[in-house]
Amino acid sequence: MTQRKLIVENWEKEFKRKTVSPEEAAKAVKSGDYVLIPNEYFGVMPYHLVARRNELRNVTVEICVAFFDPGWLQPGMEDSFNIIIRCFLHLARIAHDEGRVPFIPVTNGTWNKTYRDNRPMGHDIDVFLVVVTPPDENGFCYFANGVWEKKLYARRAKTVIAEMDATQSRIYGDTAIHVSEIDYLVDITPEPLTGSQINTIAEILPRAKRQIALKRLSAVHPALFKSILPIIREIPPGLLEVALNIDDPTDVMMAMAKNLKTIVKDRDTIQVGTGKHTKHLVELGVFDDVNDLSIFSELGCPGMGFLVKRGIATGKYAALHPDKAVFTSFMGMTPEEIKWTANNPLFEQYPGDYIINIANIAANRNMLSVNNAVKVDLTGQITCESQLGPRLINGAGGQIEFHIGAFMSEGGRAVTFIPSTWGNGSVSNITPYFEEGTLVTISRYWADFVVTEYGVAQLAGKSHRERAQELIRIAHPDFRDELTQAAKKIC
Repeated sequence: MTQRKLIVENWEKEFKRKTVSPEEAAKAVKSGDYVLIPNEYFGVMPYHLVARRNELRNVTVEICVAFFDPGWLQPGMEDSFNIIIRCFLHLARIAHDEGRVPFIPVTNGTWNKTYRDNRPMGHDIDVFLVVVTPPDENGFCYFANGVWEKKLYARRAKTVIAEMDATQSRIYGDTAIHVSEIDYLVDITPEPLTGSQINTIAEILPRAKRQIALKRLSAVHPALFKSILPIIREIPPGLLEVALNIDDPTDVMMAMAKNLKTIVKDRDTIQVGTGKHTKHLVELGVFDDVNDLSIFSELGCPGMGFLVKRGIATGKYAALHPDKAVFTSFMGMTPEEIKWTANNPLFEQYPGDYIINIANIAANRNMLSVNNAVKVDLTGQITCESQLGPRLINGAGGQIEFHIGAFMSEGGRAVTFIPSTWGNGSVSNITPYFEEGTLVTISRYWADFVVTEYGVAQLAGKSHRERAQELIRIAHPDFRDELTQAAKKIC
């Protein structure tokens, strides 16, 4: 643990001394160093490290989610950078498939276990990169729109490089780091998108979507879209709609949302996982007819923040944080919602090991956890990580903790949200048994509710045979006969 003295008085002098260019801060990384990048990182320092690739050797970079690639995921960079992915794969999937990038199987609530407990496999962190707000009047910076594990790692790191972005929000909760706890400060505040740039992006969308796109683009983080401007006309409009959260839900998504609505209750405490099938739940009115919800969630989804504004999520009966909506990150919510959370005492953020914690989740009464999956077998085993056998497509994120915590909660329900098929209906997501090598995320012992567009299956407390019957009932009709035949041999 790196010991730094908190010096609140006359912090301005420290701030001036520590503020440097990104090129100067990049020199802090030496060959053989271990560099750690937290979740929800959208900084610029990786580009400056890659610019030094000819002088750097054997620099290990541990990344939670590779939201962008500064070049080090490409072939030929292995002598300079050893990239390790800790949670989600996303852009790193190809490099992982080719054996160039290893994956650490940890969840969003357990990734700091080896560091916190000082185990030998908890690496020394030579350099920690993190994005923060500029300091407030007392010299405190804030961890942008998501706190995650940033505070713990900042305290362990030998060197902290904080990239200041004035477009980021200050959020209540355990979200601050003082200037005296930082070694280098780099201003990366981007220029806003110009009217011309906004129009260029909006013009590739269908006419009916342009007005909402213009509004959304005026509020988004400019760096995310400036980087794709040179290739904007090569991007399918549908992908851009998803990025702006203005895509339309499919008939399957609407049917799944309607089914989920049947198990939502007054005074529930909710968590909604990120994913294309859960992202529309609030907008589709799943929570419109209930009262006094509480929010205790890792992430958000469009409309989730405004459940508070609309008086639906009051937190009145919250067990842990009454009258507050509690998150680890606001990722997934719209820019308008995120702006509304800034300096808003109705919202708080806490580190992942507190929010994504089975004991704390279970302490919430009527905890309703809704998460996506890739496949479910007839005994109730669930995977959200692999497809076609062992091929890894994702990490577990916080799904395991929230599923088990909701299952253990008094009145809680752990919901697995999954469309009945994929591949244009050619493959059933409810399968007799998993293919060899499939990675099981949720054991069948914790299986609870499963929702498809054809209904809701309740698995807890039921035998394998009864579970199979429940799951076949909500499977796609085209696959029910063969699933029934397979069940006779399995169950």
